[in-house]
Amino acid sequence: MRTTKTTLEMSDTLFRRAKAAAASRGQTLKELVTGALERELRLSRPARGKSQAAALRSVLKLAKANAMSWRGMDDAVAAVREQRRG
Repeated sequence: MRTTKTTLEMSDTLFRRAKAAAASRGQTLKELVTGALERELRLSRPARGKSQAAALRSVLKLAKANAMSWRGMDDAVAAVREQRRG
């Protein structure tokens, strides 16, 4: 399977929360983001001709939902500490 590298811009808070979520699940950030995008794209089959702006809104909506899944920084820090303990 061919892959493409990309850069995503997000808030520091979202990045830390996503990184902690991935760690708590035993995943890399790449695996978390890839899985989330695959699920989102399966769930919201885009209509033909969906604009790039509409597709971007879908990705941003997914990022927001992921960010809201954590109650706060304490959860993220605890998840990372737990992951490091093994």
